[in-house]
Amino acid sequence: MFWGVKKMTDVNEQSFSAGINSDSAVAQTARPHRNRIPAPILRFRSTLQPISVVRTIRTRIIPKIVLALRSTPKTPEAAKQDGPDAISRFASLVMGEQEAAAFRFVQEMMAQGSSVESVFLDLLAPTAQYLGELWESDATDFANVTIGVGRLQLIMRQLCDKFCEHERPANCGESALLTTTPGEQHSFGLSMVAEFFRRSGWNLCTGPFSSHQELTSLVHNHWFDVVGFSVSSDRRLNELKQDIHDIRRDSRNKNVGIMLGGPMMIRDPGLVESMGADMMSLDAATAPQQAHDLIERRKNS
Repeated sequence: MFWGVKKMTDVNEQSFSAGINSDSAVAQTARPHRNRIPAPILRFRSTLQPISVVRTIRTRIIPKIVLALRSTPKTPEAAKQDGPDAISRFASLVMGEQEAAAFRFVQEMMAQGSSVESVFLDLLAPTAQYLGELWESDATDFANVTIGVGRLQLIMRQLCDKFCEHERPANCGESALLTTTPGEQHSFGLSMVAEFFRRSGWNLCTGPFSSHQELTSLVHNHWFDVVGFSVSSDRRLNELKQDIHDIRRDSRNKNVGIMLGGPMMIRDPGLVESMGADMMSLDAATAPQQAHDLIERRKNS
């Protein structure tokens, strides 16, 4: 899975991170002609009336979450270690009345020897997929799915510091922009893969972006070694292709690498070539190394 939800849409700001000691890491590895973003860029959106909010959630946001989650592949280790019973039990906890119950479940797993990485890949990710399947089959309603995915996101954030204890700084100083096509929502998977990039010491910027112009202006004004897109549906492929074309044309880094991930890449790997990208990644754990290898190949091409 390459590529949640903070509130309803995951991350609504952009920020760079180089692991735990981000300030010193950036200072020590800054490269000429790179203008990094010193602080998050906050997004301000127009205020919606309550009825409009509910309508938007029902007709636009939840369907996109389901689309992004239902095609998330479950790793063989997850099926072996947890199985459907554990996933369904955990899903009931994240949708339940006791907010702390799900985190206690995670703590018990870790006390029995599970790593944070295993919790991410073998529990949180397949549970997110399962929640999407529940909503799609009308086994639960959009409010429960919203609560559940939000709690998965919260658990992941609570584990981030421990996850980064095993930071691998070999790629420190390389920078990535991870986002979706403007107008689409983030998936839980994209939020998760960002944590793997942070742990690997990358300077990281995340979307989403409200417009094509906002995205292209960012890559024009700031250096990125890699730009990664999560592609959750086929509804904005023309916009994605235009984004990639204009990023290559306008990027401060004229040798920028383009990666694709998400549910659509599982269904149609040929999109890498047709969209004008360089490669795809379907595995959060290996995505940072794949991105590093892509940078090296492009340097030597």
